[in-house]
Amino acid sequence: MHTHARIFYIIFFLVSACGYQLRGTIELPQGMENIYLEGASGQLRDEIQKALKFSKGQLVSTAKAAGIVIKVQKEAMRTRVLSVSSTGKANQFELIYELLFSIYEPSGALLSANQRVQSQRSYFNDQEEVLAQSNEEQLIRNEMYSQAVRSIVIRSRIAMENNQKKSIAEKKTGTVQDRP
Repeated sequence: MHTHARIFYIIFFLVSACGYQLRGTIELPQGMENIYLEGASGQLRDEIQKALKFSKGQLVSTAKAAGIVIKVQKEAMRTRVLSVSSTGKANQFELIYELLFSIYEPSGALLSANQRVQSQRSYFNDQEEVLAQSNEEQLIRNEMYSQAVRSIVIRSRIAMENNQKKSIAEKKTGTVQDRP
């Protein structure tokens, strides 16, 4: 029994040493543990909440309680028919997800404007397996939202880092410039 435990611990430490993270976890930089999200769909909000839960972060109810504010200006999920069978039924669909958002400090200062995320996925519409096709579409939608969340976090991290660098440079030179 002790041999099995040793093997388990060795594998555990090797996997953790290589930077392995559970699927869904996102490394949140300091200041991004609390995010305020404005104007997002329920699906995007749920996916962000799930990602933050795994990453020890949370969605907060006010901008003042947040480390960063994400304002969604546009969000759309569209379906398009790619091919049709000889009987006139759709054989293949394409899902198109578009997201336009801006990133703000809790004080209201703009960090990054008009960030665009767009993803497209196609899938086969099996006429015989309607339930499986519906499940496949939902899985694809979830993955598209998950990809959008990763994009939001990465772009927010970059905006925060750029803002910190700008603040440090302003302190060194003694000048303060208006932020866009």
